[in-house]
Amino acid sequence: MAFNCKAQTQLVRLNDYTTEIVGAWVSDEDPSNKIEFTPNGIFKIYIDDNLEGTFTYSLNTICASNSNNGYDVYLKLNLDDLIVCHIINNIHTDSNGEVTLSITTERGQLELFTKQ
Repeated sequence: MAFNCKAQTQLVRLNDYTTEIVGAWVSDEDPSNKIEFTPNGIFKIYIDDNLEGTFTYSLNTICASNSNNGYDVYLKLNLDDLIVCHIINNIHTDSNGEVTLSITTERGQLELFTKQ
């Protein structure tokens, strides 16, 4: 029974994140870095408002060989011939309405973004 509740929580987060991630996000560490997720699965990278790359993305419960017993939601990026699997830690709206995105990269680095 606990497994079903855990899986349901993961699926609810997956569905919520699929909608919430759409839009433009600015890096908290370096405001010149911006990323954008479109509703049709396009991921764009901007540096100083210049488009540096366009790739595809999807949100999944499994990415490549990565899985965490039904808990994690993965951001799967298709970077040309390379597949990168990041973990979405959270998409959070604070009491002022500011929305933040927390990602742990494939290399274990924490990245924080604020929605524009």
